[in-house]
Amino acid sequence: MDIAEHSITLISIIVGLGLTEMLGNLLRLIRKRDQVRWDPLALAWVAGMVLLVLNYWWALYLGLDGSGQARTAAELGLVLAPPLLLFVTTASALPNFEPDSDWDMRRHYAAHRKVFILTFALYQVSTWAVALLTGSISLDIRTVSRAAVLALLVSMLVIKSRRWDWACVLMILGLLALRLTTQVVR
Repeated sequence: MDIAEHSITLISIIVGLGLTEMLGNLLRLIRKRDQVRWDPLALAWVAGMVLLVLNYWWALYLGLDGSGQARTAAELGLVLAPPLLLFVTTASALPNFEPDSDWDMRRHYAAHRKVFILTFALYQVSTWAVALLTGSISLDIRTVSRAAVLALLVSMLVIKSRRWDWACVLMILGLLALRLTTQVVR
């Protein structure tokens, strides 16, 4: 097993843990559904995070994660930045309420949206850095969708409007769906 295979194993564990945390939080919310004040915006972000994880794992399969091109520990650290940020983003998509707390998802989203959006934006920036490392930046659907998602996330940090959050999450869902439907099986 070479370093790329070891890296992919570690990356898969990191990303899988983030997905597990998010889905575990969703399961807790479903189990306590009579106490929860649901927020469809947070659930839309969950759908986006599932698509993002699928896209990332597909990139791993295709060898586009950069682990095969890493030649130094610093480059490997750079390659590990996107999955670490993806972990934080997916894990923070849904609340993990304490049993005695107010289970209001909308209030939780309002209180924590900035951290969620920031980690998602940092994830996007880190994928740009890995693309530079691997030399895979070109004017294609990957680059355009990556730039569009980052621009939408930055705009959300500037425009603090629930309506704008909805518009952005729907556009990001569309871009992620487009990315997944245009990736060919090799």
